[in-house]
Amino acid sequence: MDLAHVAICVSDLERTLEFYGELGFEETHRFTLSGVENVYIGSEGDPDGALQLRYDPDRTTPIAPSRADHDHIAFTVDDVDATFETALDAGGSTVLEPTEIEPADAYAAFVEDPEGYTLEFYRES
Repeated sequence: MDLAHVAICVSDLERTLEFYGELGFEETHRFTLSGVENVYIGSEGDPDGALQLRYDPDRTTPIAPSRADHDHIAFTVDDVDATFETALDAGGSTVLEPTEIEPADAYAAFVEDPEGYTLEFYRES
């Protein structure tokens, strides 16, 4: 069994696409179902899309990601420091600056995206 993708709800599709575009993601495909726009984005080597962005223009409740219910989405990267800075420049905010995480044998940083989802950028040490 393989993980196909992760779907997240967004309140501003264009802003979200711009943010992830700055991180190197590209739209792989999209469709609309029952009025909800579904856009898949992926990075080089992941042509099917790792993330599904779901935008419902008729949604009446706020999107409020909470680390109590959803902790983070992790991405492997070649350069944690550069990706962290790119994410901040693209509109993200710092959760944890780049640091060694010895129990996981990893070097990682955590950023909150413009929608409030926490992203981890890491490489194995």
